[in-house]
Amino acid sequence: MKNSNLRKQAELISRDCIAVRVRLLNRIITNIYDTAMRPYGISLNQASILTIILITGGARYGDICRILHMEKSTLSRNIERMKKNNWIDSIKEGGSGFAVVKITPKGESVLEKAYLAWAKAQDDTLSCLGRDGANALMKLTERFWPMGTIQNK
Repeated sequence: MKNSNLRKQAELISRDCIAVRVRLLNRIITNIYDTAMRPYGISLNQASILTIILITGGARYGDICRILHMEKSTLSRNIERMKKNNWIDSIKEGGSGFAVVKITPKGESVLEKAYLAWAKAQDDTLSCLGRDGANALMKLTERFWPMGTIQNK
């Protein structure tokens, strides 16, 4: 390799980059949940979206993106799949032109059926991270998780 400085930079990134470690952890943990819930035809992303919609009693796309820190394109892809599965409906808000997404009885049913798989994935993740790791993760993300302040509609 001609550029030893570049190699040192790459080694530093590989060893110390927080983003690399968070992305690695994200892929590992998401795989645990997705694998557990796959038999029910639902992904972790979709379950997260349905959960937010259920808790809020209906939410606008922008609200879901803000709560989950999700890109609009990712949300749109998942919303379209969930509409095709009849798990959600979009309803135009009176006069505003904004669509509110509501969960359907079929969406509630899939969440209810997948709950035990989610709980198993939760246990598996706790085993993977250890109690201290899980507690540290929850503490680290508190400031980014607004669900404690969301009012039920």
